[in-house]
Amino acid sequence: MRAIQLSLLSVLSLMLFSCVSPVKENLPQKIDDFVIKAQVNCKDYTQADWEKSAKEYQAMMEEYGKNESSYTAEEKQRVANAAGRYHALLVENAIDQSSAEIKALIQELADQSKLLPAFIDGFKDVLQGDSVKLENIFSDIFASDPVKELIGNIGSLFGGLGSALEGDEDIETVVDTLGPAEPLDTTKK
Repeated sequence: MRAIQLSLLSVLSLMLFSCVSPVKENLPQKIDDFVIKAQVNCKDYTQADWEKSAKEYQAMMEEYGKNESSYTAEEKQRVANAAGRYHALLVENAIDQSSAEIKALIQELADQSKLLPAFIDGFKDVLQGDSVKLENIFSDIFASDPVKELIGNIGSLFGGLGSALEGDEDIETVVDTLGPAEPLDTTKK
């Protein structure tokens, strides 16, 4: 009798434990919880946090996609809603990052533009007193073989325009026709 009781108890316990299966994690709920957590914490996310979050999200969505047909309409709607919220967070983050970069670029340009008048004044100061030196520099440039060759090549492209500039004396003649250099008026701002 005792053996029958033990056998019956064993059979009952086997039946009881076989009916109780481990609770399967509800993936739609897990996705929704993940997005809620991202919504709460995203203001403190670094770029590395966003990358990690996106990988986790992608993995969950791939797993969901493999078994999508096994979910109820309500679960599918929950996932669609969570996906919409998560993608909105991604867009918001991209806008925030772009905005910060654009602001920094504009600030840099503003800082540089403040220096432009000082640069121009310094440029004028040197060239104003050295008009003869500047004329000599340009004469030397136009008299150099590479420049003469370049002018000749450009002229040949346009039907012989530079063919009159073959000799050194022709270059000097062109420079002489420029007229004397005059000092720049630095009083105008």
